[in-house]
Amino acid sequence: MEKDGRLLRSWPERMMAAAPLLAPALAMLCACAAAAASPWFWVLCVCLAGLPCLFRAPGMGLLALALSIWAGASLLSYDREYRAVPVEAGRRFTAEGAVYSVSGRSALFRPDGSRWFYTVSAPDGACPLAAGRRYLVEGEAYPLLPPCGPGMFDRERWGYLRGIAAGVRLDQFSSLGEGGWRSRIQAVSLRLREGAGELLREGAPPGDEARQVMVSAVLGDKTDASPETMAKFLMSGCMHVFAVSGMHVGVAALLILGMLRLLRVRPAAARLACLLLLALYVFVTGMSVSALRAFIMAAVWLAAPVLRRKAHPANILALAFIILYLMDPLQVFQPGFQLSFCVFAVIVCLAWWLRREKPVWYPDAFIPVRIYNLRERSMVRLEKAARGALLVSVGAWLMSIPLTAWHFGTWNLYAPLANICLSVLVFPLMGVSLAGLMLSWCPGALAICNTTAASLASAMLAVTGGVASLPCSYLPSLPPAAENEAVIVPLQKDAWSMAVSNPALVVDSGTEGMVRYALIPVLKARGIQPAGTLATRRGKAERAGMETLLEEYPGIRNWGEAGAGDSPRKWRFRQGNELAVADLPEPLPTGIHQDRCRVLAWTCRGRRVLIIGNAGFSSLARAEEVPHADVLVIGRHPRDPVCSAAWIKATGARTVVFTTEYTCPVPEGTDAYRLRETGTLYLRMEENGVRVTPWKGTERRTG
Repeated sequence: MEKDGRLLRSWPERMMAAAPLLAPALAMLCACAAAAASPWFWVLCVCLAGLPCLFRAPGMGLLALALSIWAGASLLSYDREYRAVPVEAGRRFTAEGAVYSVSGRSALFRPDGSRWFYTVSAPDGACPLAAGRRYLVEGEAYPLLPPCGPGMFDRERWGYLRGIAAGVRLDQFSSLGEGGWRSRIQAVSLRLREGAGELLREGAPPGDEARQVMVSAVLGDKTDASPETMAKFLMSGCMHVFAVSGMHVGVAALLILGMLRLLRVRPAAARLACLLLLALYVFVTGMSVSALRAFIMAAVWLAAPVLRRKAHPANILALAFIILYLMDPLQVFQPGFQLSFCVFAVIVCLAWWLRREKPVWYPDAFIPVRIYNLRERSMVRLEKAARGALLVSVGAWLMSIPLTAWHFGTWNLYAPLANICLSVLVFPLMGVSLAGLMLSWCPGALAICNTTAASLASAMLAVTGGVASLPCSYLPSLPPAAENEAVIVPLQKDAWSMAVSNPALVVDSGTEGMVRYALIPVLKARGIQPAGTLATRRGKAERAGMETLLEEYPGIRNWGEAGAGDSPRKWRFRQGNELAVADLPEPLPTGIHQDRCRVLAWTCRGRRVLIIGNAGFSSLARAEEVPHADVLVIGRHPRDPVCSAAWIKATGARTVVFTTEYTCPVPEGTDAYRLRETGTLYLRMEENGVRVTPWKGTERRTG
C-alpha cells in the first residue's frame, strides 16, 4: 500500500523528494536575475522558496529564502564596490600587492587588502613581474573600456566578471619578496602547465600548428595559438576545445575510471582515486575558472555514491551551482558558467530518455537482452551509441544557440557536425597526450605519444577548417544590414572605417590589429559582406590592414588599384545606389595630410551622404557651388579659415558625424554625433530622410 502511495505522488513531489536542493538553487538564480535584470524576478524567487513548504519540507524553503537573499545582497555589494573603485584615465596608481599570473606583456596584480585585481602591462617587451611574488607597483591607471561596436570583445564586462577593476601601465616597480600562499600556489600551477606544454611541444618546430592545438586542447594554454587557428575553431563552433572545461574534465574522468576498472580497483576506491587524479589534472592546467567549475561538478558526482547519497542529476547540478555561487557570485553571469550548466542539464535529460527508450534496431522484441549473441549485442550497442552521440550533440547545440546568440551575437549552423567529429578525436588525443606526460621519463615513449597526438590534432584542424569554410557557417544573430544601410566603425584616435551598402564597399580599414579586432567583428555581427575596398590613406600600417581585410574576404576588389577593372571615379552597387568621388576642386597644395584626402559622395534612394573624412574646409570652400548633402561625415580640421557653420548650413545637411575628437561649429538645429562617444553608427537611407542610430554600447555597464 505504501508503495502504491509513492507511485501515485505527483511529479513535482517526486522531484522535490529526489532533488531537494533544486528549489534553493532556482531561487538563488531568480535572485541573481532580480538584482541584475528586473526586480519582478523576486516574485518568482519567493514562489520557489515557498514551494518546498507545500511538500512538507519547510527546512528547504527557509534555506532557499536565506540563500536567495544572500545572493541578491552579495551582487548588489559587488556592484557598489566596483563603481566606487577609482578608474579615471591618467590617474596615478601606487600599491603593494602580489602577482597571481603573468601572460605575455601583462600580469594579474592584486593590491594588499583589496578584493579587485588590476592588469599591469609593460610599455614594451615582456612583463618584468613574476607570479607568486610581491611588488610595489607604480604606474598610470586606465579603465577597461566597453566595446564600441557589436561583435567586439567587451573588455569591461570581462574584467568585472573576473574581479578586475582596471588596468595599469607600468612605470616602475620594486620587489618585496614572496607573495601570499594563494599567489604562490597559482604560480606553481602555471609553472607546471608551462613545463607540461614544453614536453608536449618537444621535438616540434616553433610554429607547428598541430602542436599548438594539442597543447591548447589538453592543457588549455592558448599562449602560442595563432589567430588563424583560433579563428577556425571559432567559426566552426568548437572554441570550447581551447578551454579546459566540462568536456576535458569529463574525458579525463572517463579515462581514469576506465584505467582503474582494467586494474580491477573497487568502485568506491576508484572514484576517490579519480577525484584525486582529476584535482592533479586541474592543478597542472593552471586552475582556470572553467576547469575549477568542471572539477567541482565532477567531484560532487563522484563523491555522492561514496557517501551513500542518491546521485540524482538534478540534485547534483543544484549542489554544484550553490557551491560555485558561494565561491564567486559573479560566475553566474559568465557565458561559460551558463553554457556549462544548461548544456549539462540537456545532456542529462537526453541520457535519461535514451536509457528508457528502446533501441530502434532489435533482433527480436521477445528475446531477452542477456541471451543475445555477440553480433546482435554489438549491433544494439553501436546503434545506441550512434543515436546518443547524435542526439546529445544536436541537443547541446540547440541549447547553446540562444546563449551564444545573446553573449556573442553569433551562432554556428554546422556545430553539431563539427562536435561529433571532434568528439571522436578529442578522446584519443587526450588519452595519448596524458600517457605521454606520464611516460615523459622515457624519451622514446614521449616522442611516439607526441607524434600520434599531433596527427590527431592535424585531423582536428582539417575538420574545423573544412567546417569553417562551408557557406553560412558563422551566422550573426541580428538581421543583416540592408543595401540602403551604412556602418561607421571607430578604430582608434583619428582612425575610422565605413562600410557602405551590403554587399559593401569598405572605405579605409585601419591597421592590421584594427581590422582583426574591430572592423571584422562588426562586419560579421551585422552580416555585411564586403565587395570592394577603398583606401584613402596609403601608409605602411594602413596597407597591412588592407591586406588583412583582403585575406579574410578573398576575391573582393580594390577600388582604384591598377587593373581592378573599375572606374576610379564611381562605384555602382545597383541603379540609384552608388558611391563616387565628389566633383570638387583639387586639395590645396599645402602639404597638410588632411588636405590631401578625397571627398566621397554616397547616393541611395534620393538621399546623399558626403564623406569628407579629413579633407580641410579650405579646399571644400573653393568649389563653385556648395554640394547638397543630407549627412556629413567629417574628420579632423586643424586649419579652418572658412566659417564651417555657414558652409554646413549651405549644404542642407541635417546631421553631422564627427569621426574624431576634433569638432567644428555647426548651425543650430543640426544633429551632431561624435563617433568616440556614441560608438558605431548606423546610417539608413530612406525616402523620407536619413536615419542615424548610434550603437548603445559605450556606457559603463556592470549589470
